[in-house]
Amino acid sequence: MGKAGAAESASTDCRADQLKKAKVTASAEFKHRGNDFSMLTSISDVSVPADWRHASAMLLDAHSPAYRSALACLVGKPRGDQNDFRDGEWRFKPVAVKADGHWVKVHYEAATWVQNFSFAAVGSWRLAVAKDNWRIELRPSPALKDANWEKVHVSLGGPGALTANPPPAFGEGGTRLSWRNKQPDEYPAVTFRPPDAQHWEFITTALEDAWQVWETWGYYSASAAFWYVATGGLLLVAGRRLRLGLTGKLMPQESKALQFLRWWALVLMFLGLLIYLGDNLYLVLHRLMGWKGDYSATVAVFTLAFLGLALCLLGSLPKRLRVCVCVIVLGLTGLYVVSEVNDFTLLPTADRLLSPPGWTGVMACAALMAVGWLGVISAGQRILLMGETRLPTWGMVCAAVVAAMMTVLWSYLAFTRHWDRVSWLADPHWPEYKPFWAATLDEWWWTFPAIVADPLLTIVSVLAPLPVLGVLRVCRVEQYETGAFTPDRAEKFLLAVLFAVTFAPQAFYYGFSAYALTLLLCLCTAWGVLALGSSVSALEKPSTDNAPLGKVISRTDRADVLRLARRFRELQVRLHHLSTVETAARSTERESIEAEIDRLDQSLPEGVRPADLPFACGPMSTWWGNARRGAVNACLVGLPVTGLLYWTSAVKGDSWMVTTQDAAGFLKITVVILFWQVAWIVGGFFLGALWRDLPGRHGPTKALFVALVFAVPAAADFLIAQALGGSVPHIIGEIAAFCSVITCTGLVMDLQTFQDERRYWPTNASLVAYVYRMRFASVAFFLAQLLALATLWRTLEEMGPSAPGR
Repeated sequence: MGKAGAAESASTDCRADQLKKAKVTASAEFKHRGNDFSMLTSISDVSVPADWRHASAMLLDAHSPAYRSALACLVGKPRGDQNDFRDGEWRFKPVAVKADGHWVKVHYEAATWVQNFSFAAVGSWRLAVAKDNWRIELRPSPALKDANWEKVHVSLGGPGALTANPPPAFGEGGTRLSWRNKQPDEYPAVTFRPPDAQHWEFITTALEDAWQVWETWGYYSASAAFWYVATGGLLLVAGRRLRLGLTGKLMPQESKALQFLRWWALVLMFLGLLIYLGDNLYLVLHRLMGWKGDYSATVAVFTLAFLGLALCLLGSLPKRLRVCVCVIVLGLTGLYVVSEVNDFTLLPTADRLLSPPGWTGVMACAALMAVGWLGVISAGQRILLMGETRLPTWGMVCAAVVAAMMTVLWSYLAFTRHWDRVSWLADPHWPEYKPFWAATLDEWWWTFPAIVADPLLTIVSVLAPLPVLGVLRVCRVEQYETGAFTPDRAEKFLLAVLFAVTFAPQAFYYGFSAYALTLLLCLCTAWGVLALGSSVSALEKPSTDNAPLGKVISRTDRADVLRLARRFRELQVRLHHLSTVETAARSTERESIEAEIDRLDQSLPEGVRPADLPFACGPMSTWWGNARRGAVNACLVGLPVTGLLYWTSAVKGDSWMVTTQDAAGFLKITVVILFWQVAWIVGGFFLGALWRDLPGRHGPTKALFVALVFAVPAAADFLIAQALGGSVPHIIGEIAAFCSVITCTGLVMDLQTFQDERRYWPTNASLVAYVYRMRFASVAFFLAQLLALATLWRTLEEMGPSAPGR
């Protein structure tokens, strides 16, 4: 398999003598700013004479062997010094061919991201990454060596060139260099230093030994594990504060809920360290022990197996099912070890290729994924239900098996698309074709556990804050104190932690985590908004016996509060009509109405009017009821926005090509959809739970303060990343999306507060006008919604594909 026969076959009889009249332009363009990894794009335009021997073959289908052979002559792939025809570049646009009878014109674009390895080949260009500088050099096809190279252009995307050989004839700002009429023996090469942000992104994610020290602290290692450690530690602190806030002896269900929160936090920390630093520990032991061979994939099998097993045990599955899971995990890991030691070909190993068609490897991967999915589902149901009830065991098993099959099926389909991309110039009849296909398939399933472990753990991280909902359902003080009209201080801190863990951006600057900054900023903003709300909240103002108004109202029938507000509104309307016509009788009636309005006002604290009470209390009689209602409303309102965000991040434009060639594409799509639906639930729950403490009179106003808590850390991350020249994907669009969903949720909750009065109005629009009393405010709200959606669409429309695996 390691012979150069494929390269020789591809370039046989290219008739370079007939290509001396060909016209060629080539350009290389870097895009650094705004990307996590630098992106290199190659664009080539080749015009070959119509009398070239292979010119007519260029007009055939892209799968034709003659077409591939002719195109290989023009692009110079595979090169004569290569023994592998596989090409890792990305082609988001098909090669365009057009013939006019005299010339056959070929337009060829290719791209790649500078990540993982210090060498990259794209189009006619070769990039070498060194410790201090990067070097890009033109490596044209041998068949076009004597052609007329009309223009060669390099755009460095910001940094200036340090050296250029041969000296360029044209240029601008040190970043755009051009050569005209290149000589056959000239190969333009440019050395430059890339922006620090993208250079360090590469250093901290590189897989080669030279960068291993920095990679240990980078995105895929310690920086990623820090999120899980910080989140787990914060949940432990919040749970401890909630326990101290509960007086007396704990009820059994309260003790179990708090104990589960502690276990969840500890497991979260353990899994984060296992997934992201386990491979680094293996590399250290590999060097210290002098092991031969690369067994990192087998380590990834153990990691994925332990991930699923830990979640299954945490999910408190029935005893028989737990035993089955343990047997499957022990059997699979043991089989992998035996295959590795004895060089069996039943499973992917480091030394032997998987026996085609490799169904045993596929089944092993499916079994591992089934255990992982069962762990996610069982832990998720225990998170929300806290053991009071349980999903049917058969239902969880069936769902896990279906999800595992979907994951593996997606991965296999992704492999077929990946193979079509990397073998785009290969002839299936080459003797090397099938061995390379088998080797690529073996590598695909060999690395599958390592690839899927990260997104599977990301799904767990999406569920990470949800135990707070289950704990509050069981342990809230409101159940025992009828006057607890709003969460107490410990519960508010737990709610702030819930919001911060869900929404604090996982910021990375120069490849290292800045999550501590955004987490602290989100917590401080949330606590500041709550402090402001408590100082201006209508329900916090003192009433009779200096008790907060909310405590007094909590003992009052909700229907009486609504009748009082309705009576006050009716008096205001009558007073407005009487003011238009002045007569003696009307003057007396007006004075009577004014006296009644004054009496109603004086029965409440200063600054609080009867019409404000329903808005202040919310649609439900308790803060927990408001929280549940807010979560449900936000979940439903956010569904179309989730679809839009999914489409823009995974489908729109070139993103779908990257997604469909990702072995973990199904898991990553699940992450996007699940994250945003959980985000809407948490945002709505936070809004409803703290409804009575948030600033503002109406629901949309209260929601804007919740949006502010979301926007401040996100905007700070955006500004810092902009200043450093790093990656700032879709932050503005996400702020607009969250603001739109949460303000709509506030509007819906206001309408639900007055839902008993819906029968008095012909349309919902009439009810909205009645609720808000000011048409200008309603129009302004809807204009703000349109502005947010326009901002969202415009921002997301500019998004491009992200680097694979990011």
